[in-house]
Amino acid sequence: MARRSVLWLALLSAALVFPLSASQFVQLPFDDVARGAGVIVRGTIGPVTSAWDDSHEVIYSTARIDVSRYFAGEGPRTLVVREVGGTVAGYTQEAIGFPTLREGQEVVLFLAKWEDSSDWRIHAYTQGKYLVRNVDGKEVLSFDPVTQGHERAIGGGRDAHPMSVDDQPGMAIDEFAAMVRAARAGAEREDRSERKQ
Repeated sequence: MARRSVLWLALLSAALVFPLSASQFVQLPFDDVARGAGVIVRGTIGPVTSAWDDSHEVIYSTARIDVSRYFAGEGPRTLVVREVGGTVAGYTQEAIGFPTLREGQEVVLFLAKWEDSSDWRIHAYTQGKYLVRNVDGKEVLSFDPVTQGHERAIGGGRDAHPMSVDDQPGMAIDEFAAMVRAARAGAEREDRSERKQ
C-alpha cells in the first residue's frame, strides 16, 4: 500500500479551503471554540468513506453523524461531516494534526459549515472533537488523542500508540453543557452590547 504523509497538505488546506474565521493550530480558549461553532452535537460516527476532490488533488473523508443531542444550535438527527485526509485505492493523504473520523466512535463535535457545500467540518481542528466514555455510570468527555499522522508526530512509526484516552481526567458531560451555555450566552451579551453602541 502506498502511504504518503503530506504535511504541506495541512497548511495548504488551511490556507485555501478553510474560511478565514476558522481557528488556527494554536490552542484556543474554550469560549472561542464554543462561540465559533455553528452547532455542537453529541452523536455516533457512522461509516466513513474517502474520495478525491473533483480536481483529484485532495482526498476527503466523509461520515454520517447520528445526532442524539444538540448542545448549541439545532438541526436534523443526521449530519454529514467531511474532513481532509483519507485513503483511496491504497493511496493515503494525511493532514498532520487534523482530527480523524472513525466509525462507531461516540463523540461530541464542534461543527462549522464548509464554504463550498452543506457538509460540516470539525471546527478548531482537534479542539473540536471529544470522545465520550462511560465512567462509573456517567458520561465523561476527553480529547481524542489520535490525530492524522499521530504516529509520525510522536516519533514511533506505524505501531506507535498515543496517550490513552483513559489517561485523561475527562470532563463530565453536564459540566461541558454548562460551559457551552455560558460561552454562547456571553457572545450574545457582547453582540447586544455592540448593537446598542
